Amino acid sequence: MRRVVVTPRRGRTLAVPAEPSIRGAWLVVAVLAVVGAVVGGGLLVRDRFAGQRLPETATLGGLTARLHDAGWLSMEMHQAMQGGYQMPAQMMPGAPPGDELRLGVPLTLVNTSGEARAFRLVDEFFLAGGRITTPRGLHSDTFGTLPRLAPGSGVDGVIYFDTVVPSESDPPLYLIWRRGGETVQLAIPRISNAPDHHGG
Repeated sequence: MRRVVVTPRRGRTLAVPAEPSIRGAWLVVAVLAVVGAVVGGGLLVRDRFAGQRLPETATLGGLTARLHDAGWLSMEMHQAMQGGYQMPAQMMPGAPPGDELRLGVPLTLVNTSGEARAFRLVDEFFLAGGRITTPRGLHSDTFGTLPRLAPGSGVDGVIYFDTVVPSESDPPLYLIWRRGGETVQLAIPRISNAPDHHGG
């Protein structure tokens, strides 16, 4: 078979269709733009939440409050022992309703003033953030009936709130402390992972 070699004329440029390459380039740009928007949006959300630097300690009305690492309370004691089936809230006195879990926040209160200071936790501490639209009052606590603190004395306990476990895209949970006409927001240092939970 005779071999034929084609040689372009001198000074002549062979044109290569560029439309497919341009179309492919625009497709890559579009895909990268979508990925960048999704990733960037997530970073913006995390950065916005991370930028909220709330204190973990505050002093109001002669008392100093400090929050410690919190955790979700397992409600296994409130579940019927029938294949893990969770009974309706009305059949489980004291259990969180629906998809909510109970969050325990350790709290230290210290009287830093020179006189006895009364306090009432149920009227002073509220949970906010996460998926909460209106601040939640506490469900219970371990402080008992202690009504006041003597000068220089302190007490440790846990205050409990019922709420839905926030997702990674939700803002962090925090406490609102209202006392003596003043209000501060307190950061919860760390919250442990929530146990498996099946809403009723």
